[in-house]
Amino acid sequence: MQLLFRSGGQRMLIDMEQAGNQTLQVGEYTYRPGQMARKVRRLATQMWGNNLTPGVLEQRLVFEAMDNVAAMSPWSDSGSFSPSSGSVVTLGRWDEDGSVGIALHELAHEMHMRHGGYDHSDGVLREALSLLAEREAGLQRTFEREPYYTASNLITQICDISSFGRQSFHKRWEEIADITSDVGLADLVNYYLDRSEHLGLGRWLKRYTEDIELRDAILNHLAVVSLRYSLSYRRHLIEQFVRCPREISPDQLSYVLESISTLDRRYPNDDLDQIIDFCFAPHTRQRRRLLAFGS
Repeated sequence: MQLLFRSGGQRMLIDMEQAGNQTLQVGEYTYRPGQMARKVRRLATQMWGNNLTPGVLEQRLVFEAMDNVAAMSPWSDSGSFSPSSGSVVTLGRWDEDGSVGIALHELAHEMHMRHGGYDHSDGVLREALSLLAEREAGLQRTFEREPYYTASNLITQICDISSFGRQSFHKRWEEIADITSDVGLADLVNYYLDRSEHLGLGRWLKRYTEDIELRDAILNHLAVVSLRYSLSYRRHLIEQFVRCPREISPDQLSYVLESISTLDRRYPNDDLDQIIDFCFAPHTRQRRRLLAFGS
């Protein structure tokens, strides 16, 4: 890991792992470059193990210190990644631990590229993997702009599901790295929600059809509709879905899901749970009600 100083047009590069106990003041924060380098190396080794190719940390991760760092804002870039040159982390915008998290975020882009899926993945998926890595380093951020907003929501949701969150980082990383799109990640959230809470979606689909391609198409449509839903809305959508009779046709299922999306866009202030109930009402089995007889 290298530390690059920029001041008045001058540049100086030092090896952070040889910095000893020296300290550095950038803006309002004080950093210990040697300790930061050790922490990044320890976390990266824990997270990626033997996949962390020799030379990546030494040659493709640079911390940058400038003498005129602007105050951090929601739109500030704390780091960057280039497939050709590697990662840069700007000091002065997060404290020491936060900057380590940013370094793991940018390093995750590098590891995603070396995994082979980076070029084929959309922006949400790329950022989702990096947000997964920075969470592992103890940094959790919220965002207002895309693709970070959707990526953060999806990663937060899937990590909050026990059957996913309790797995090793390697297992969680591999599952998401094998996906290429935001819809694929939404489908994975739905899968783990169904698995963790025994909602019955997988069982319903197996009873509904033996056609695997049709099952995948239905799951994909569910993922598209629920892409930006909270876990609560996902849960309600799936609960209503599995109440449909097996006789319902694929076209009817598609129409119901399209209707939910259309009404949600048209009436964004309406209760989404009620929209879901309304669209499924013609097809779902009504729960039996107990009749109370007065004396």
